Amino acid sequence: MASDGVLLEATGITKVFGGVRAVDDVSLQVREGTIHALIGPNGAGKTTFFNAISGFAFPERGRVTFRGTDVTRLVNWRRIAMGMGRTFQTPSIFPELSVDANIRLGVSAHAKQAFRLRAPRGEAKAAVDGRVDELLGFVNLIAQRDRPLAELAHGSQRLCEIAMSLSTDPVLVLLDEPMAGLAEAETDRIIGVIRDLRVRLGLTVLFVEHNMRVVLSLADRITVLDRGKLLAEGTPAEIAANEAVRSAYLGEGVLDHV
Repeated sequence: MASDGVLLEATGITKVFGGVRAVDDVSLQVREGTIHALIGPNGAGKTTFFNAISGFAFPERGRVTFRGTDVTRLVNWRRIAMGMGRTFQTPSIFPELSVDANIRLGVSAHAKQAFRLRAPRGEAKAAVDGRVDELLGFVNLIAQRDRPLAELAHGSQRLCEIAMSLSTDPVLVLLDEPMAGLAEAETDRIIGVIRDLRVRLGLTVLFVEHNMRVVLSLADRITVLDRGKLLAEGTPAEIAANEAVRSAYLGEGVLDHV
């Protein structure tokens, strides 16, 4: 990590699709130990920007630095090995497998064990078992561990995916619209888990979200994109007071309670 506390820095990121600049010269800093939100209307370039900083796409221009190292051209699995965890808009899970099996796949892979071909033995197996139990407990899915994910509510599937993202022991967790499609009670469960990522695990979080109640209750800082460009950045109070943000995205009255 850089000495100034910046865990992730993206500078001048530009990503082009068919001549359209989906992300246009966007910069962002995420400081260690913070929860940082990325917001904007549909088509603002949020997921494209996420893909560029996590190695699922390479920008045409710009630089990404993680833990003080230039990772701009590193593929996603190398960034994961360095300490990035990632979830997606559509949960990246194996619905036919149990909750336990989904999490165990990630833990076993991280432990360099062949999960299905050769189960780990002795101390290695105990370590994998212990880690799976820890992650199940963290997302409160122990009682559902043997159920196929397909049978679970969408919120529980989201929680399982978050646990899977933790199986690689990240220092930074990237969450792409974790509340999408959730009922209010499920949303509150995810809010609690995201808080605990920092409070209990000491992790840094960068998340994309449309639900402004969630954003304002969680974020230390908010970055706003509009049409691929950086529109504003600041604290929740500063974003709430920003007339350009209200005009482009939030609408009058959305943040009046801040």
